[in-house]
Amino acid sequence: MLRATLLLFCISVFVTGCFSARSVQDSLEDYSDRLSYVLDVPLPELETPPLSRLTDSSTLNYNIEGLNINLREFFALQDCEVGRVVAERNTSLGKSQLPSQRIVYESELLSALNNCETAIRSKNTALADSLNQWQERKRNDFAKHWANLIQTSQEMRLALNTPERLLGIDNNKDAFASVNSLFFLDSLKNRIFEDEIAPIDSAEIETQLQIVRSARLPASLWRTQQALSHNLNILTRALTPALETISCPNGRASDKAKILRNVFYLFFIEEIQPVGSMINQYHYKLLPLWQSWEEDDILHPAFKHYIATQGNNNFSAYEKAMQAHVVLWQGFLKRCNLSPVAPASR
Repeated sequence: MLRATLLLFCISVFVTGCFSARSVQDSLEDYSDRLSYVLDVPLPELETPPLSRLTDSSTLNYNIEGLNINLREFFALQDCEVGRVVAERNTSLGKSQLPSQRIVYESELLSALNNCETAIRSKNTALADSLNQWQERKRNDFAKHWANLIQTSQEMRLALNTPERLLGIDNNKDAFASVNSLFFLDSLKNRIFEDEIAPIDSAEIETQLQIVRSARLPASLWRTQQALSHNLNILTRALTPALETISCPNGRASDKAKILRNVFYLFFIEEIQPVGSMINQYHYKLLPLWQSWEEDDILHPAFKHYIATQGNNNFSAYEKAMQAHVVLWQGFLKRCNLSPVAPASR
């Protein structure tokens, strides 16, 4: 009777394992339920703690004063594009720009200041000198506008702190594209090192931000690795004594040991481990970005601490949890003379 029950269970596991889980949390819960059933012991309830909270935008935001241009200078600039750009900033819409619109404006202003200085240098040296001074100030401020984009824009804050879902085998919309988008947004800061700053294309920056918002890759990545780290640690602690009770006399695997191996293969090897591989892949793609931000003096210390914790410290904890779980199963399979191969091949 026991053999028949175990055989039916094995078939059930095999059928269930053929379908990709919606997320790694589903796989972890199914994995735990199956192990609990076969071992006939209750296992602790699994949970995924939320990400730590990213510091409020108001704390991370730079309040940057605009240029003060007197009326005489302003009217002298009407033949230059600077006059139009400055006038736009003084409208009610211009005064309430989002971080993405503000950095576009700042790039346009810098470009206009440079072009105007070149055009009037031979005619009005004093005004040209003023334009040069304004450029220097705006160049110094440009990195702060970039920091506001990275730290306070709604799209970036959602991407860094509010995951829509945990990563799964096939539910990662825009994830690869968002890696490029994040590096694009990072590259905008380098505009200050150009001799002639080219205006940032407004449509392009908004497109890249929408990709980042859609994927929310960093937050999804970090919460997924947190889910694996937290829950695998729970399972490893609970399974350590439970697996020791499974008898494999003289290295001969019992029916229960074989079914446990099947559960390990179908849920951990086929569903959970591939998500772990994705975590590793995205982590190392984004690692240069996180390291760059951690070392950037213009970014707020609280923001850099958050990035360092999620992008580095928590990844190390996740790696240790995965390794400890694999080592546990390696010991069990070796004791029972089993290998983690597909059940259909046995």
